[in-house]
Amino acid sequence: MSKLNFADFYQEYLDLLGAYQLALSTMYVDQNTIAPKKGAFNANKAMSILSSQAFAIENNPETIAKIREYASTLEDGSLEKQEITIRLEEIADSENIPADVYRRFVQTRNDSETIWHRAKENNDYSEFRNILEDLMNQQIDLLKYSPRFHQDNAYDVLLDTYEKGTDQKFYDEFFSVIKKELIPLIHQVQNAKQIDTTPIEISIDEKRQAEFADKLMEFMQADPQRVYLSTTEHPFTDFLGKDDVRITTHYYPDTFLSAILSTVHEYGHALFGLQIDEDFYGTTLANNIGSGAHESQSRFLENHIGRSEAFWKALYPSIVESFPEFKDLTPEEITRLINVSVPGLVRTEADELTYPLHILIRYEIEKMMADKTLDYDHLPEIWADKYEEYLGVRPNTDAKGVLQDMHWSAGNIGYFPTYALGSAYAAQLYEAMAKEINVEEELAKGNFTAITDWLKNNVQHYGASKSMKEIVEEVSGKPFDPTIYTNYLKDKYSKLYDLK
Repeated sequence: MSKLNFADFYQEYLDLLGAYQLALSTMYVDQNTIAPKKGAFNANKAMSILSSQAFAIENNPETIAKIREYASTLEDGSLEKQEITIRLEEIADSENIPADVYRRFVQTRNDSETIWHRAKENNDYSEFRNILEDLMNQQIDLLKYSPRFHQDNAYDVLLDTYEKGTDQKFYDEFFSVIKKELIPLIHQVQNAKQIDTTPIEISIDEKRQAEFADKLMEFMQADPQRVYLSTTEHPFTDFLGKDDVRITTHYYPDTFLSAILSTVHEYGHALFGLQIDEDFYGTTLANNIGSGAHESQSRFLENHIGRSEAFWKALYPSIVESFPEFKDLTPEEITRLINVSVPGLVRTEADELTYPLHILIRYEIEKMMADKTLDYDHLPEIWADKYEEYLGVRPNTDAKGVLQDMHWSAGNIGYFPTYALGSAYAAQLYEAMAKEINVEEELAKGNFTAITDWLKNNVQHYGASKSMKEIVEEVSGKPFDPTIYTNYLKDKYSKLYDLK
């Protein structure tokens, strides 16, 4: 790809916004990892001020007029024109929002995350209930300033914001395939002979898990000069620059597998940012990648690599060295145990087969949030009822129920469906990759870069210059098809549970 060449005023605009974003991301990571809890609300206030200033710069009417005039001078089809087009689409959604309305929203969002952390720690939804409803209503109300908004499409606008070209019709059809193809399989698995998982249900202290995480990062050939791993309540990835990506995990003594898979998952996000065409850094071509696209990369590494037998065979010496408790298990036995399907309460610990139903539950609740029909007083019961309906389990705590995810505390309505969509994208990408490289052979050699190089060359270097639907079709030679995902799961779990 050719180097981007912008007018001086636009490059200065990008640099200034980038400086604000770096400051905000640094504060956000600090607050969610090592910052003292009592300082949270003061930091929230400072972040809301900085966010408001960045918002004013981004939406300055004189600057917007210059950008629109500049757009008319750019060659159609050029990357510069593509950058400006994405920028103007983003501006159209925000330029009419009053500054005081935006600042109140940011302050509420920052406080909401702080209160969510406390509520989850205390296992008490009532602490979070009021600010959650306030935040969600503010998020919906912000849409009214967008030319795309009309009374009946609030959720469509949000879905499209997180993954371009999606709406409720798209996801309704997508989840219809998920339900039709996977719910009967889940019931078959539940009725099959169950696999005893007690051999890996061993308590492992956080220190040893953290030491193994370092080995895991080394095996994935993560550059310690560009990627930093730390811990938080809910794992996330943040991009502070082209050579500074922060990923987090969480160590649970009784479920050591959780931290391993979450680390692999977050490194998938990190790779996308690290392997984008370097000329895109600081532009919308790097910053506006769809969430479905991003989740395709994290779910790709987590599931198709991190749950594979080849991965665990390659890591086996390190596993036994770090966790002698597993020395009597073969790599094949470990792989079988980590792929067991058991309906559970927590999304981030869910197996591949039941995972999309965790997302379906959130999707159905978000529809009610978006049209303001959700009864927030009874949200924990609504959540529990849906878990019982779809997965046959019922949470008896808020922490493992409605408070388990941080997304709603950040006002992120419309993000959750992209996890399932990203999983489906990943299945089609993996099918294409497996035709070109022998994944098992490369992992056995410890050549993790064979996988990451393929992802870079075929997917990640495009950034937002192509949609994931376009990339999937180009790489696989066929349009996106969710049945490739469901067939992959049917094949995997039919073999695992010896189903006909």
